[in-house]
Amino acid sequence: MSSFFDSPEFHGMAAGGNISHNPGMGDRMMRELAPFLKAEGVDIDDPNADFTEAEFHAAMEKAQGEYNRRLFNPTGAHRGLALGKLRSFALAFAEGDIKRAEAVVSSLPSDPEDFTPSTAQVTGAAMGLVDEWFTDETQGPKLGGVMAPKWPTKKSRAVARDILALAHKGRVVDSLDRLINSNSGLPVLEGSMLAVAAAVVRLTKRDKVSAEEVVEDLMPLGSYPEPVAGTYGPADRVVQDVQAVQDDSASEQDLPEWLGGSSTTGQAAGAAADPQGVDERMDEVEKTVYEMPLYRRFRDWLAETYDDVDEDSEVFDIAHLLFCIAVSTRTDIDEPEGIDDLLDVLESFGADGQEESEKTDGESPSTVIFLDSIEALDNYLRFRIDTDETPERWSAARARVEVASMRTDPLPSALMATVEANALNEEELAQPLPHNRLVAGVAGILEWIGESRQVTGTGRVKRADIAEAAGKFGINAVGVASNARYEEGVNYARSADEVPVLEAMWAVMQSAEIIEITGTKVRPAGAADQWRSGEVSADTALPVIGAFIYERLLDVVNLVPGEDFAAPAITIAQRLIEIITPDSAPERPELDIDEERAERLSTLLADELQELAELGLLKADGDTVTVEPVYRRIVAGAGLMLLAGPAE
Repeated sequence: MSSFFDSPEFHGMAAGGNISHNPGMGDRMMRELAPFLKAEGVDIDDPNADFTEAEFHAAMEKAQGEYNRRLFNPTGAHRGLALGKLRSFALAFAEGDIKRAEAVVSSLPSDPEDFTPSTAQVTGAAMGLVDEWFTDETQGPKLGGVMAPKWPTKKSRAVARDILALAHKGRVVDSLDRLINSNSGLPVLEGSMLAVAAAVVRLTKRDKVSAEEVVEDLMPLGSYPEPVAGTYGPADRVVQDVQAVQDDSASEQDLPEWLGGSSTTGQAAGAAADPQGVDERMDEVEKTVYEMPLYRRFRDWLAETYDDVDEDSEVFDIAHLLFCIAVSTRTDIDEPEGIDDLLDVLESFGADGQEESEKTDGESPSTVIFLDSIEALDNYLRFRIDTDETPERWSAARARVEVASMRTDPLPSALMATVEANALNEEELAQPLPHNRLVAGVAGILEWIGESRQVTGTGRVKRADIAEAAGKFGINAVGVASNARYEEGVNYARSADEVPVLEAMWAVMQSAEIIEITGTKVRPAGAADQWRSGEVSADTALPVIGAFIYERLLDVVNLVPGEDFAAPAITIAQRLIEIITPDSAPERPELDIDEERAERLSTLLADELQELAELGLLKADGDTVTVEPVYRRIVAGAGLMLLAGPAE
């Protein structure tokens, strides 16, 4: 076997200039990697080493992986030093001293020093901590819905948002390479430190203790040895590529004072804002907005869509506010890509509002701006979807806005955190779902249908077939010509739509392409083969079961008297989060719902939860209802769908 370095391919690459020898960093890096390569059977110090190109690349990939794990995983004294930096950062952040927090970041060298941890060591320590905290049985439930806090650089805050989402699954450390490759070093460093600080601030408020107590509890230093001079020498250091300059994005610009910002353009640092200057800048922004053709088209669309409102209506006021924010932050919202930049600006108002609400009673001005702007942005995206030649470009942006609107509301925020925290891994998704009557029922229905079966003109199970079809799901029902009733555990139904479980699953099976209806016949559809055996993977079954749960809960909302959808939907979603995470559920909101409707809703919901338990989707023990881990994500998802409102 010839050596790759002796091969014609290698010499050809060298002669062609594709390989060059760069003394310094490259040599130092190879010296660092040499022991790891040798452990994989590739000894680069042995001139007689015999390995192929493929063997070298395979060894290099493994060596770099192990090298990175060591690089980002401080031990001994340097783990203590890394935790010390994280403690300092978190305490500064908790006190609102952003300058001091930034100074902590700036103090970190790219290479470890005897008495100072490297950027990589602090990054790795932070990632390990948030993985540990967010999946902890005690701390994890308290950290549901933690938002990425405000930070001067947009990219770092975006990384913090990614890290917080991954933390609920305990997958931050596993995602290190992806985060670094996608964002470079500094945003990942700051994002991981922000995630730590956000968790500390949340626990400070939730446990009603000082930040010092939280960091001492979560990041104790007593067990680590003292650092020793001479531990790190120049030859031991690794040069890391840390991006020092961030994008000068619109969301990093200070907002004008009239929007609650602190811009001091044209003033000496620390000087008081000039009211006349503020007014002039406000006038300039508003003049720009009024002259924008896009803004005028948007107003025309609003006038046509909301034909029952006048020019002084709030819907036009908040549209004006939205465009003023976009102009003042130099955000281009004429393309979908600009919506993310604008969302970052608006979410900073949401984060401010959350902080302000902790200190004062009532709704803060920042929260009002956030909610009004999000509503206006949703209208704007509907306008673009209605009028753009390629409306699908704007649909994804609208979905992101809907998610953002939920982050600052405790109930949807808690549900979102539950969805994120209960994602199954690939191995779990591939496993058969535990037995329940829905999965067994689908297999039974497919067997009953055979190649095809007659249905009604509206595509439902025929009255004569109700008993057999409902029986596949363990439902005792009989088709009757009249006198529909429940009697001694039997549902005497005039039509299949009076058998709720059968009706809901029939609709869901069509949506999931398990069955299809053409004319007056039902046939197995494309996805039927996955369900015939009754043993279905979680990946296949859970979306179907989640859709069924949503349909049943939506039916509960629709059965409550009155036109108001929101109050029953919020009540049900609140009950779901209390069932899934009883220890960390937000406080029940005050709702405008009269006693009669509330009692009716309570009865309907209790009956539905009992039925879901009988189907094997929930567990009921007296008045206590719980959810098996495998179903928590879809139950929380059903609650979020209810909060999103009725389908348009």
